[in-house]
Amino acid sequence: MKRTKRRDNIILFPFREEVASEFHVPAPSRRIIKRRRSRQGDLEAGERKKAGGTGLGVLGLIMSLLAFFMMPVALGISGFIVGYIAAMRGSGIGRWAMGLAVVAVVLPLFLRVFY
Repeated sequence: MKRTKRRDNIILFPFREEVASEFHVPAPSRRIIKRRRSRQGDLEAGERKKAGGTGLGVLGLIMSLLAFFMMPVALGISGFIVGYIAAMRGSGIGRWAMGLAVVAVVLPLFLRVFY
């Protein structure tokens, strides 16, 4: 076995091959990085969207329920609009608010005949 020379605490190897390419892990391409970021952004945006829709959905539901007892046209239309915005943000409560708002506006129109 051949001994290597030592010079100032540096070991000089008897060969001159490049080993960095074997140990190097290639960096991901820009396309892969963009895909990962867009997926993470989509997930975060979806979570934020759903969280924002729930609060609006509850507000629309309250407005729609109040429309059965007072000011059916004003509160019903407002409840429908707020419920629509909540439904677009991914909340199921927004759809309930829209349905109840329609019933709250249409029901008094049919019941006016009997007053």
